[in-house]
Amino acid sequence: MPNAIGLMKDVIATYANNPKWVDAPLGDIKILSNTHIGNVGQDFIHQWCDVEDLNWELPKSTQSPWDIRIESISFEVKTATEDVNDKFQFNHIRHHRDYQALLVLGIAPDEILFNAWRKGDVVEGKAGRLVTMDKGSSATFKLTKKPAELFPITEFTHRINEIARSLV
Repeated sequence: MPNAIGLMKDVIATYANNPKWVDAPLGDIKILSNTHIGNVGQDFIHQWCDVEDLNWELPKSTQSPWDIRIESISFEVKTATEDVNDKFQFNHIRHHRDYQALLVLGIAPDEILFNAWRKGDVVEGKAGRLVTMDKGSSATFKLTKKPAELFPITEFTHRINEIARSLV
């Protein structure tokens, strides 16, 4: 009888994660599903808001059009890990939903980066080029960013305050 498990393990081994993630401080995130990576990102943002003494709240429903409200600004949050081309691809951005700003969290092997834009800037392309996730559809988009286009997490409060001032 053929050894299906052994064969599958051999195939999996040919698709190993990029070596930059091996023994990296944040390498454990690469074994998580995409859904869990998104959850990790959102939970990190909640806890980072506490560290930075920022007011935040979660929506009352899991079907909310926004993920978190920080200093009274409703954000859609997208999390991505750095890919083999040293970029972050933030998927399923939906600009037809009712939120005020987009917050992206990029997790590299040894650093945490982010950026945020007003929703209007996202729609107008000022945050970067949105690419449709599904040809012929305009419901969900992806945004690709280089690390140089994101900020270190230590600048989080400053950037959130900039967004708040721009929405007044």
